Amino acid sequence: MATTIEKTDLKSGAAAKSALRPFRAKDLLNQVVIQGLAVSPDGESVVYVRRTVEDNKYARRLWRVPFKGGRPEQITSAKSNDTRPRFSPDGRKLLFISDRTGKPQVWLMPLQGGEPRQLTDLPNGAGAAEWSPEGKRVLLLAGSGEKRFLVGKPDDPIARRIRDYTWKIDGSGYRDEFTSVWITDLESGKPARLTPATYDVGGASWSPDGKHIAFIADLRPEAALLEYPQLWSLPSRPGKDEPTQMASLAGAVFNVAWAPAQQVAILGTSEPHSPGWSNVDLCLTDGKTTRQLAAGRDLDIWNTTYGDFEDNEQFMAQLCWIDEHHVAGLVAHRGSSHPYSFGADGSVKALAEEDVVCNAIAAGGGRVAVVASGDGPADVYAVEGSKLRRLSDDGSKWFGPFHSPIERVEVPHPDGHNIDAWLLRARGEAGKAPLVVAVHGGPNLSYGPTPWLEMSALAGAGFHVVWSNPRGSTGYGQAYARAIAGLWGDKDASDIMRVANWAVEQGLTDRDRRGVFGLSYGGFMTNWLLGRHPGAFKAAVSENPVTDMLAQFASSDFGIQIGSGAIGVDQPWDHLAEYLERSPYTKIHLNEAPLLLLQAEQDLRCPPGQSEVVFTILRSLGREVEMVRYPDESHVMLMIGRPDRRVDRIERIVGWFEKHLGS
Repeated sequence: MATTIEKTDLKSGAAAKSALRPFRAKDLLNQVVIQGLAVSPDGESVVYVRRTVEDNKYARRLWRVPFKGGRPEQITSAKSNDTRPRFSPDGRKLLFISDRTGKPQVWLMPLQGGEPRQLTDLPNGAGAAEWSPEGKRVLLLAGSGEKRFLVGKPDDPIARRIRDYTWKIDGSGYRDEFTSVWITDLESGKPARLTPATYDVGGASWSPDGKHIAFIADLRPEAALLEYPQLWSLPSRPGKDEPTQMASLAGAVFNVAWAPAQQVAILGTSEPHSPGWSNVDLCLTDGKTTRQLAAGRDLDIWNTTYGDFEDNEQFMAQLCWIDEHHVAGLVAHRGSSHPYSFGADGSVKALAEEDVVCNAIAAGGGRVAVVASGDGPADVYAVEGSKLRRLSDDGSKWFGPFHSPIERVEVPHPDGHNIDAWLLRARGEAGKAPLVVAVHGGPNLSYGPTPWLEMSALAGAGFHVVWSNPRGSTGYGQAYARAIAGLWGDKDASDIMRVANWAVEQGLTDRDRRGVFGLSYGGFMTNWLLGRHPGAFKAAVSENPVTDMLAQFASSDFGIQIGSGAIGVDQPWDHLAEYLERSPYTKIHLNEAPLLLLQAEQDLRCPPGQSEVVFTILRSLGREVEMVRYPDESHVMLMIGRPDRRVDRIERIVGWFEKHLGS
């Protein structure tokens, strides 16, 4: 028997009752997404980013709300994208990134009244800006200004000469320039580059006295193959100084926070080659010795639960100092993620443990705020007294008419473990209905209590939807995440099938009225199940899948790592049989279920050829298969794709299952 788990009543700005009306794909055009936030130095207010859809484009504007509670106020209004708010040390001014004049540049706004002014005019814009501790200078992350690959004129090149394996990355395309650290004086606004153009900087932070910058980069010649960044420092005054290494982990460093503490906090992996199943650890270093906090606790210190309720800024490991002795981060736990405090003295404390997904965290004046989502979209919350207190409802209010309760269950597996799963009932009602099983990507990521919009659309159209965290998912300890390393399609497929069969046992659906869908690794699993378990599902949707491990090795931006993680070996020429065995396309000819393939044409993580090989095989056999391709879109189109394309995507998913499963 499965166990139903009662969740805490932290609702998404909507009543706990069933939906007032079904969610339809075009309702996405009213979506509000809350992302990055900042807490003022006195802890009295929180600034956050609110994303809406306007004229088929995204608009991101800054809003402010008192920490004690009250009505949020809009503080930027330009028809643009305003992101990454940062309070000045005295709390009187705000830095943010805005594309209101074209390229994203750094802007400065007085909070006592007055118009923002543009601080930088970098040729390719800026990606981040951080105040110096004295409030007179700004640290920037921006393109180096030197092209790596172009032959000929930058605006009319003859060719690209490529020697690095790391020449492209999904969502950004060609890595023609590395990101560098720049420093600018607040008055002059003239930036000077601090790091050379020969390596990429992934993050940077000021020292408490403002004399040094800690930054994340891989300075090895081998970085041209795969980058495993470590922690370095340089004086903050541009000169000819060589970087000094401050810390090195066996894997890679992902994020850094220094001021106001004397020690530097870093998040990274302690496993060689930084495999996806490895925990993200928190360490402190003084530049000489490095020690791990919460060692032995088996904590994964970042939010691994993702979805279209997020924006792209939040998809990274986050940390911030609460005071000089305590650093805060998010810890993944069984589909949720919780804010934690880690003391320099080794103390560890969960600041709140509701059944929610926290995907952003910030601190100021000793206070902590998060962006969190429960069984609906995200809002801003104050963290206090081991609880979350709502500060905004504009992130979730738009979803109120479509809200339906989410049931969390534990599905027992014969191997002895339970599988966490969530159920959204068809139109919020009990009884039998066609059922769709959703499979998340990664595989070393997780689902949680917050449904994706296509799940709500499917439920509104009359389908039960169930999503789960099979073996390989994160937030359940490192052993659970590592269980499928080198063996994609074995234990994980067994868990997915167990959930699908559980739904039949519970009387939710009939065996011949089940569908399956997934994106990325979820697309791999969809195609794998169709070929290895033919007849188990009546219809399927596969989005940006992995289907051909050899082609994935050769064409994906992370192909080497994906092959190693899925098969356990990274040299296909010596292991051709293993690469073919783990490629879903080699058995897809056994599939009879109608299959819809959704493919982003600019996906560099799972390129279009991965869908094409499956389409070609099934179409040549006369099977029911359709491929829909979205121009100009990257791997995570479901989160940040053009709004009308996201609407089309959801309509096609729902329509496919309506056609082939009924409702």
